[in-house]
Amino acid sequence: MSAKRTVAGLVSVVVGFAGALVVAPDAAHATNQRALRPTSWVYTDSRTPNKAYVNQSTDAPIGAWKDTNGKHKSRSYFTYDISQYKGQRIIATGFVVAETQANDCRKARSWQLWTTDPVASNASWNRPPRERTKVADIGGTVCPSGYIGVDLGNVVRDALAAGKKTITLELRVPERLENDPRYGRRIENAPALVIKANSTPGVPTQLTVDGRSCDGGKPLYITTTTPTLNALLTDPDSNDTGGGDIAYATFAVWPVDHPEARVELPEVWAGYAPARAWGGIPAGILQDGVTYAVAARGRDDVDVSPWSEECRFTVDTTRPGQAPVVSSTDYPSDNQQHGGPGIPGTVTFSANGVSDVVGYAYGEGNTYQYVAAPALGGSASIQFAPSRAGIVFLNVRSIDRAGNSSDQVTYRIWVRNTAPAIEDADPDAWLGDTHHLTLRPNLPGTVTYTYQLDDAPAQTVAAAADGTAQVQITPTVSGTVFTVFGTTAAGVKSGTSSLWLLIDSRPFIESAEWPFDGTQGKPVGTPGSFTIKPHMHGVVEYVVQFNQYQENEQPAQTIPAGPDGSITVPYTPTSASGNTITVISRTADGTESEEAGWAFYPASIAPVVSSADYPLGDPDGGGGPGIEGAFQFRPTAANVVSYQYVFGSEPQQTVAAGADGTATVHWTPEQYANPAGGWVGLRVRTTSANGLVSDWAYTDFRVKALEPTIESDIYHWPDGGNVGQTASFTFTAHLGGSTEFLYSFDGAPEQTVAAGPDGKATITWTPESSYSHGLNVRSRTAAGLYSGYAYLPLWVNPS
Repeated sequence: MSAKRTVAGLVSVVVGFAGALVVAPDAAHATNQRALRPTSWVYTDSRTPNKAYVNQSTDAPIGAWKDTNGKHKSRSYFTYDISQYKGQRIIATGFVVAETQANDCRKARSWQLWTTDPVASNASWNRPPRERTKVADIGGTVCPSGYIGVDLGNVVRDALAAGKKTITLELRVPERLENDPRYGRRIENAPALVIKANSTPGVPTQLTVDGRSCDGGKPLYITTTTPTLNALLTDPDSNDTGGGDIAYATFAVWPVDHPEARVELPEVWAGYAPARAWGGIPAGILQDGVTYAVAARGRDDVDVSPWSEECRFTVDTTRPGQAPVVSSTDYPSDNQQHGGPGIPGTVTFSANGVSDVVGYAYGEGNTYQYVAAPALGGSASIQFAPSRAGIVFLNVRSIDRAGNSSDQVTYRIWVRNTAPAIEDADPDAWLGDTHHLTLRPNLPGTVTYTYQLDDAPAQTVAAAADGTAQVQITPTVSGTVFTVFGTTAAGVKSGTSSLWLLIDSRPFIESAEWPFDGTQGKPVGTPGSFTIKPHMHGVVEYVVQFNQYQENEQPAQTIPAGPDGSITVPYTPTSASGNTITVISRTADGTESEEAGWAFYPASIAPVVSSADYPLGDPDGGGGPGIEGAFQFRPTAANVVSYQYVFGSEPQQTVAAGADGTATVHWTPEQYANPAGGWVGLRVRTTSANGLVSDWAYTDFRVKALEPTIESDIYHWPDGGNVGQTASFTFTAHLGGSTEFLYSFDGAPEQTVAAGPDGKATITWTPESSYSHGLNVRSRTAAGLYSGYAYLPLWVNPS
């Protein structure tokens, strides 16, 4: 049998034999439970009485046994190193051994386990180690037994108490049976000494109060009576995977002047050591102005650590009563301009009589920095360099030793604009032309200017005697940014100025017939033209397109430029809407300008449409399904010979104009346009003798529904009937020639009922459910004309 055994397997045997060891090691409880193997083992043999067998690879013999040399008697000794458990609490110990051979299984096992003196180097059968205490008698009838375990009680605990670093155990057969080979057996040569121990948790360290460390020896002040507490917990124990014991912490707090008022707070769980424990002091314990001490101790599942060193703190919840005073000779708050962006000046903050101020928070806007006062209640100075020109507000608060802040004071500074002025002598220069710039100082003593064009390397130019400088730049693209700052002989830099050179390369476009100011130009069909001129050098052609992305879009044209670089493009608009012109210019090397685009508005020559039968735009409508109407068309263009017109979604039709240019058409609706509420669209345009087609005239009119009327013996909204109560409904047609009615309850498929000679019909209906219902009815003629729908809401009372 192998001498290597798992810890869990060994412990499970000890559990079976001794209730003291009750659990195997696990991650949740890192209590130190391990199976120690002997550091050495020895057996003696009566047949060689003056010799010992040390650390043999064979199994260990116990009692009498025989071989070809005759009869032997043996005892085995196992030494274990227990020094690692010094200072630990020993919870339980056990001896676990695996039996490998029995001479006679008919005889019950009979062993004795003794503690002995250490095995001397000259030990033998005749010179055995001195037996000290019989630990256990070990019996049993399982033969041979895999694992045998026995509780050792206080053996290890007593050995450690006596200052011993090792312990030696002797396994033998009782003397009265030791000569009988039937009781002889063999065991593995590395039996386990299973020890369950626990180390006392470490004293908590790194104690903090309200996030502030107690280390360093400085007085500690806090701003709250309910601070959080924190401490680091440690524990020497670790489990087989390296995890620590579960740690708990208890915090205690008391007034320094009244230690008898000590309060221990409820224990808190920290986690697996090492871990930080978080606690809090509830309201009602601390008072403003009192100095307290706090301490912590740790606990695992077995032992409790000593209390930590105390941490003293004072509660101070009172804010500084006065805001600080801010002053500066470099940047006085006097409504005069001083300094400049980036130019530092000394600003001083004073505590304004508040004795426990330790520093000041200051900043522009909502971003703050901190400066400490050199002494309690003292003033502090900073070097302040404004970030921008103009009115700058410096916000300042004083901070006391507890961290309370005062009211905020706002210090107003007027920062001089030191950025150079830039004058462009050529603001209308074309792309590729040189801009002559004059730089003028706003920072006295400026001797040089440093400028940069976009991301090009920065260049420096000296200032003239009057502080100005001349710079020439030639942008190669539109949108170039020129930046510049000045520098004095002392090395003080001014603010930075920027000039955005947005060069407009769009061609110039103009037209005598159609202005681009939103007013109407010449009428549709009038010939005209557009003159296009360059706005950059070397233009050789233009790309021109009318009505891009519009319904009447025309193909783009590429037109060579004339000798002066301009062109004239003829154009005759065919619509009063959707008229645009877009142009780009292009040089010989393919450089294109920005696109110029404008909308223009030719006057409309759409015809005028009218109807007495179907008044245009009248919500009351006219006529009705099957009723013919006349529509008159009158031209606004000259020499009109025909009209094209479209009713609703019907095909386009054409009618010739009369000698006076007018025309009349007749149209009869086949049915009421229910989805459109009876509205019908009509569009009309003209064609003149010269082929000019006008823009469309758009209008609409409404056809009367001529819907039936509905009468009921029960249902008169909002009054209703009841479930199961039969009601009658009488329909009366208003569409002439109606022969039947089509009706539907609650959106069901339509049903038909014939109309009588008087144009009426009656139906019945019995509701099967309560609440809202509805009835739709329309009439139809023999020729297939439909009226509009009549609708009657129905209310059925809850049953």
